[in-house]
Amino acid sequence: MPRLLIKNALLIDPVLGESRGDLLLAGGKILRAGRKLAPPHGCEVFDASGLWVFPGFIDIHVHAREPGAEAAETLASAALAAAAGGITSMLLMPNTSPPIASPALLRKYAARAKGLPVNVYFSAAATAWRAGGEPSCLAALKKAGARAFTDDGSCLPGGALAGLIKGAAALGLPLLDHPEDFSRTAAGVAAPAAARRLGLAPIPPEAEAFAVLRDILAAASHGPLHLQHLSLAASVAALRRAKKLGWPVTGETCPHYFSLSERAIRKDDANFKMKPPLRPEADRRAVLRGLADGTIDIIASDHAPHERRLKEKGFAGAPFGVIGLETLAALCVTKLVLEEHISKTRLARLLSANPAALLGLKNKGSLRPGRDADLTIIDPRRRRRVPEKFVSKSSNSPFTGLPLSGWPAAAVVAGKIVRSGIC
Repeated sequence: MPRLLIKNALLIDPVLGESRGDLLLAGGKILRAGRKLAPPHGCEVFDASGLWVFPGFIDIHVHAREPGAEAAETLASAALAAAAGGITSMLLMPNTSPPIASPALLRKYAARAKGLPVNVYFSAAATAWRAGGEPSCLAALKKAGARAFTDDGSCLPGGALAGLIKGAAALGLPLLDHPEDFSRTAAGVAAPAAARRLGLAPIPPEAEAFAVLRDILAAASHGPLHLQHLSLAASVAALRRAKKLGWPVTGETCPHYFSLSERAIRKDDANFKMKPPLRPEADRRAVLRGLADGTIDIIASDHAPHERRLKEKGFAGAPFGVIGLETLAALCVTKLVLEEHISKTRLARLLSANPAALLGLKNKGSLRPGRDADLTIIDPRRRRRVPEKFVSKSSNSPFTGLPLSGWPAAAVVAGKIVRSGIC
């Protein structure tokens, strides 16, 4: 049985906290944790001196673009980008072309994902073909392998929302919503101040805020709901209040919303065009507080690759979205842990334990013996700039050239090193 011994690490467990020691991995599981473990005969040894070892990071918001836009990304290239970024599991969104909205399509692409270097899970369209009308056959999609339901890219329709919440809850799978009132977004491309500088139409904050309030009230009445890519102080405040009332709602944010504000948009560069848009500084600080105090449950990349030729059309003509798989870990370490907004243990919850709990991955998100041997190993001392060239097929990042620390030193999936060295 192949074995791997991780030696001399700072182990960071979301429940047990920090400790120095070793991990012995065998059979795809964490076999033993302790101090000064002796390597069994024939065991591979990875010296993690000076490194931080987390339960494998799980990114619950990834667009792999297959089928339909393989020039921007494929399942295989997204998996390689994830491994390079220290991500050991990812949940793919269904807004492909055609959308992942039928059991047959789900089985087809799940089969293609087998054998890739990281764990690949699929969400399926919540409404039939993501058209915003009748609900999908959720039970059949679960049977085909769906781990969640969402119409990401579109807001779940109000008329079907109660039934979708109840249907997903009955199946034990999460329902994820992209909270946006598109009637208020209209032709907007950026937050109001940035839009004025660009001479283009704004996206008012109410487009997110009103949809978040609607979703929270629906969750209070009907059952669990997860809110995607929160970016506003008002959204964080509403989620905080809902949790104090005991309502079954969770939320995520993305690194660009705690690392950047709309002031970062200094020219017509569509690598800064995303949805929701970059917000004023007060919103960025509110997102940081929400991460620190437990209001926000999860950090996800919302990895949204696009071809360079499309992003070169500028804010007026380019699609929304930025890549994030390869910078997720370093941004979180630099902007959250090293700047002392959160602890390393809190980061383990945001990137490992809470995503695992949301997706029902009971053997992931922990360093306890018996759990899956998925690990993210971070080098907090390594500092370098975000490169122009990525493992992803696309390079539409707003962080190119930014110096960051805490790059992945290795990713371990099922006890095997799938990526070693700085990406």
